[in-house]
Amino acid sequence: MTGRYDDLSDEELGRRLGADLPRYAAPPHLARAVRAAVAPARAPRTPWLGPVVSALATAMVLGLFFVPALPRLVPTDPSERLVRALVSEHTRTLMWGTRRGDIMSAAVADLTRETGVTFARAFVGDDLLTLITAEPVYIDRQRGMALHYRDAEGHLVSYIAIPAPGVKVPERQRVQIDRYRPALLRDNGFAAWLWRQGDIACAIVSDRVSDAEMETFKDYFRRMRAASEPVPTF
Repeated sequence: MTGRYDDLSDEELGRRLGADLPRYAAPPHLARAVRAAVAPARAPRTPWLGPVVSALATAMVLGLFFVPALPRLVPTDPSERLVRALVSEHTRTLMWGTRRGDIMSAAVADLTRETGVTFARAFVGDDLLTLITAEPVYIDRQRGMALHYRDAEGHLVSYIAIPAPGVKVPERQRVQIDRYRPALLRDNGFAAWLWRQGDIACAIVSDRVSDAEMETFKDYFRRMRAASEPVPTF
């Protein structure tokens, strides 16, 4: 047998041996061991990964929709906090109506006792603004009085007066209107004129916030400011 392979090269010898020698199947356990040795290693299974990724994706989607709707932080500046509370009161009246249906002349005596605010003079409406009602309010831990008007186009306009000796009107937001300089503040789609009359903080709140409506909103201030004089009763 050896003589048949003496003159062959290594490549030819390998081919001849592969063709001439008998082949035998490996035992099953040996075949499994060989396959396991040469198979590529598999990454460890992480059955928890799918649910975790799904939960994170759901949380992100919910955050995109609901985070903008969460209440904003309460501002630390007293004037900004007061304006936000005034706008909230105006919005409540706009959505749910007033707490009582009394007109000014009938309600002023009772409201003076309930709120600690009275009016030496009060704007009772004219051809542009119609007085709807007067009612007590509780804003930023202070009792006060609100007068609600309806303008010719159906907009609700609220004049609110509360004792607030510690509130300072922000200088940078002041606007010159005749001889007065109220501050113009905005919050959540509403605008408010804010000023002080002695220890009383006064505000006029409306949804007239665009530049085109600003002259109308200034006119509201002129009418109410000139005709109203709130004073504390205690």
